[in-house]
Amino acid sequence: MNTIFPWQAEQWQQLVSRKQRGQLPHAILLSGAEGLGKHQFAEQFAESMLCHNNGVNGEACGECRGCLLVKAGSHPDIKRIEPEEAGKAIKIDQIRALTSFTVLNAQFDHGYKVILIGPAENMNRAAANSLLKTLEEPTKNTIIILLTSAPQRLLATILSRCQRINFIAPSYTIATEWLERQSVSKARQWLEIADGAPLAALNMARTDESIETQYETGLLTLGALQAREKDPLSIAADWQKKGGLRAVKWLTNWVMDIIRLSQGNLQVALACPSQHSQLVNFANQLDIAGLHAYLPHLYEASRLLSTSQVNQQLLLEEILIRWAALPKNRL
Repeated sequence: MNTIFPWQAEQWQQLVSRKQRGQLPHAILLSGAEGLGKHQFAEQFAESMLCHNNGVNGEACGECRGCLLVKAGSHPDIKRIEPEEAGKAIKIDQIRALTSFTVLNAQFDHGYKVILIGPAENMNRAAANSLLKTLEEPTKNTIIILLTSAPQRLLATILSRCQRINFIAPSYTIATEWLERQSVSKARQWLEIADGAPLAALNMARTDESIETQYETGLLTLGALQAREKDPLSIAADWQKKGGLRAVKWLTNWVMDIIRLSQGNLQVALACPSQHSQLVNFANQLDIAGLHAYLPHLYEASRLLSTSQVNQQLLLEEILIRWAALPKNRL
């Protein structure tokens, strides 16, 4: 049985209505930030396409042979394309393998074949050009669903051949209520550090560390780097595993808080008030002009991590080396 997230209802109804009218496009692009549930949405829509007994809202029944095969990962009419290793590129051989799949007839009487490709922005240039050929010569009853959090990294010719379905973060009220139903405490705080993405907030909330512990660990790490007790390479490797973009965003927030505190605003509202004293220590130690000069590098790092296939390890190393070299206040 499908469970569509509250902030996905409009997108779901849009596709179901088009399916019922027989007007589904052959290529669909699900676009939106990480943590909004695009992957779950795609899987549920694929299952509904291959279900033999859809519900009144187009949802999969979850019990027919088609649904059971999808859940088992053995349905012959669905193909999933993703990087062979997390964070790596989708290669041309993976896309070329679709050719034999698309020319075959569906093996079940529903008549549909479904292809899921994500993250689509991870396709290398050769793979993207190969997919373009498939999009230019669509086969009957084959639905290609691409997932992306960075549509600007896709070829314009691919974008032009897809029906785009956008996902945006829900209001904090809707997201907070949903998180609280998942038994998440401090839901608002988790949402703030997850840029309003409910699933990202839920994932972070279910880790073993509290917000306070994660913030404390991060700030202690930065202090140790300033004191030359840790090296940027090992920290960068750790941050990359946990999510490079997230780490840079946290660092940006900390630097902005330190700047506010260094300007004498000791009552500034912090994302994690329990770390006020540590941030004040940084404000007393670091030169404010150096902090202001550091911020553009953080903004550029966020942009690159969001819009390109930049080497995360090297980028994080550079950011951390710059942090360690920030000028100190003169005594």
